[in-house]
Amino acid sequence: MGTVDTPIVAVHSTGDGPSAWVAALKAEMPGVDARPALEIAGDDLARVDVSISWRLPHGVMASFPNLKLAQSIGAGVDHILEDPQRPTHVPIARLIDPFMAGSMTHHIVLQILRWHRQADKYERFRADHFWAMSEAFDHRKLHVAILGLGTLGEHLSRSLTALEIANTGWTRSPRSVEGVASVSGAEALDALLGRSNVVVCLLPLTAQTEGVLCAELFAKLPRGALVVNVGRGGHLVEEDLIPALDSGQLSAAALDVFRQEPLPSDHPFWADDRIYITPHIAAEVNPATASIVFAKNIALVRAGETPTGLVDLNRGY
Repeated sequence: MGTVDTPIVAVHSTGDGPSAWVAALKAEMPGVDARPALEIAGDDLARVDVSISWRLPHGVMASFPNLKLAQSIGAGVDHILEDPQRPTHVPIARLIDPFMAGSMTHHIVLQILRWHRQADKYERFRADHFWAMSEAFDHRKLHVAILGLGTLGEHLSRSLTALEIANTGWTRSPRSVEGVASVSGAEALDALLGRSNVVVCLLPLTAQTEGVLCAELFAKLPRGALVVNVGRGGHLVEEDLIPALDSGQLSAAALDVFRQEPLPSDHPFWADDRIYITPHIAAEVNPATASIVFAKNIALVRAGETPTGLVDLNRGY
């Protein structure tokens, strides 16, 4: 514990709980007074200057009157923005961690290659003890549209290029990234989709991107395309997916995020082998590496400087 003058870092995480995060932060930043957010009370509430959280219960952040930064445990910040009692003057930072970028890329590449090399078919062949050697997997026919060119999108693009898989990133407004092919704007998106047999959604969830993966977008892709959603469940119009698969417009979808999580046991996606389901594990957050970023941001904020990953609250990302 610190003295009565020492500022406090309030930590909260669902699922794994805050203890691992508190321990990792203290290991990275010796002397820091970091505590589980839900255990801070009384006069100590006024000493909290940084909140590090994932799905902090609504209203808790508002109980910290001297908060200087709301740091997300993750690349997304919608869980913070959704709090109707959030103090709107407090800046928000998303996590930018190279470990997470690498993990996300591995997951997406796995899903693309699983589809491209028809891994499911060969698993069925194995079950039937059937030996088939006539396939030719031409990676030159692949073109991946990456929706969203933040840290994760940039890393994915460079990795796909290294694997000789053609790809182009898309952003709403023009953005030049060295070594990454990109386009911007609605008209360019339509043209990109028309030549991409894989589309990967890495967009932030905003009012503009809600439901972006819908029947209208699917229709702009070449027939038999693959859709990979690792952004947020709200990006996908779920009722449009199975009809697009049934019609052959899509041949498969790899989904790591869903509108309701955990995915209900009676959800029709579970029974559809054309839908590859993973339980929101595409880019796990590693306390040991994320705490390096958090410690730097705490130091920056306390020095009156700008933290990394600062969110433009007007855009929501």
